Amino acid sequence: MVAEALKEKVMDYFTVLDDEQAQMVISYIETIDFSQKNKQRSLADLKGKIHFADGYDYKAMRCTQ
Repeated sequence: MVAEALKEKVMDYFTVLDDEQAQMVISYIETIDFSQKNKQRSLADLKGKIHFADGYDYKAMRCTQ
């Protein structure tokens, strides 16, 4: 119900804009969406996505102090 009312208001808003103003609004919305996609991620998000080449010794890369 709220989403439908909001959608109607947005459509009314866009009908009064010219093409340049509408493009500015759309580009602004895209930047908001882009910033949400680049949120902080943890190393747990990479689980199962990292594959080492055969023969690569990843343990040798560890620092021993």
